[in-house]
Amino acid sequence: MTKKLTFETVNCGDVLPEVRQHVTQEVIWHHAVASLDYNPVHTYPEWCKTAQVFGLPVPVMHGNQTMSLMATVITNWAYPSGGWLKRMEVKLIKPVPVDSTCTYGAMVSEKHFAGKGKNFVTLDMWAMNQAGEKVAVGEAEVVLQ
Repeated sequence: MTKKLTFETVNCGDVLPEVRQHVTQEVIWHHAVASLDYNPVHTYPEWCKTAQVFGLPVPVMHGNQTMSLMATVITNWAYPSGGWLKRMEVKLIKPVPVDSTCTYGAMVSEKHFAGKGKNFVTLDMWAMNQAGEKVAVGEAEVVLQ
């Protein structure tokens, strides 16, 4: 039986379960449809061969897709126990080309006592490619009961 996540049970240094995803062109196309972002740098492999945006001859994943996968780490961790995402800021560092495999994670860096129903933790977040290079970093605040 899994212990319910609460503000009291969380400690600084706790690492959240990671999320991994292999980025295929199909995954990128699905996100393009969902986000209504059909920019050819994401959706048109033939165009990317000659345009070489970011110096790459292949499409790259949407930045907001990277951010949503970073948020998934938080929602998978906090939402089942009634926690919720209060704030999230992300800096995209480098593009994620098609056929990359990225790992998304976070660690509790601070605890803030703000009163019952308002206590929150600060998380340091990251996204790394298969070479272990950070492609995005961020910070989030999560309210925990």
